Amino acid sequence: MTETEIPQRVKLAGGHFVPEFPDECEPHTPCPSGYLARDEWFEKMTETHVQRQCTGCGLWAIWEPKTPDGGTGQETAEENDG
Repeated sequence: MTETEIPQRVKLAGGHFVPEFPDECEPHTPCPSGYLARDEWFEKMTETHVQRQCTGCGLWAIWEPKTPDGGTGQETAEENDG
């Protein structure tokens, strides 16, 4: 199964991408503003969370905690049999 990419509906404002219709967005996960702080934050988040697109604007700005099986939330048939 392949995921369908959500079209981005954003505009550039002050050097940052912002949603065109913020009322349609899910709450975006806040991140630090500094380059080094953001890089360190991203490294930590990739270990404990999975990133996905916002259904309202299409930005990859939603981080959700990983499930115990590594983030897929799906079990294989072998695990269910056992």
